[in-house]
Amino acid sequence: MRVNPEDLIRTNEPDDLSALPMAELRAFRNAFQEVENGLSYARRVVQGRLDTVMAELDRRVGGDTSELDLIRILPKVLAANVRGPGLPRPTRDIDPPEWADDLLVELDEALTPRQLADIEDFGEGELTAAAERIASLERDISEARTRLHRRIDRLQEELIGRYREGASVDDLLA
Repeated sequence: MRVNPEDLIRTNEPDDLSALPMAELRAFRNAFQEVENGLSYARRVVQGRLDTVMAELDRRVGGDTSELDLIRILPKVLAANVRGPGLPRPTRDIDPPEWADDLLVELDEALTPRQLADIEDFGEGELTAAAERIASLERDISEARTRLHRRIDRLQEELIGRYREGASVDDLLA
């Protein structure tokens, strides 16, 4: 399943946002944010698995045959990509939407969690092929998030513009 955020969004915002009431702007933004939360969750899971596979490949290329070496370096490897490029988005302590795990079916087809636990049993060619499939999925999810961020940012800019132009207190509290 390739990721298309438009398939996850139930309604599309109009081209002319200026005609929408504040409540509708916020509703669109909140709906898009829920989709973004699911995509973000899926991307983090995919990236963690990709980082682990790449660390194992790097370990092998370096000639290290110690199984414990991968375990020792995993905390550092998995912490390396916690912040992506672009402006930081506020972190939210929420559960991902139920459908988010459906995005990970392709990840499990490339390399299941059980296979990841037995990573030393895989040949270098098998790991390289799995890494390429996982990297492709990660790119698709990241591109989907980028497209969705543009839509969220557009809505946010409209909301901010209205606040700057003197939206009423009722609008601010609604």
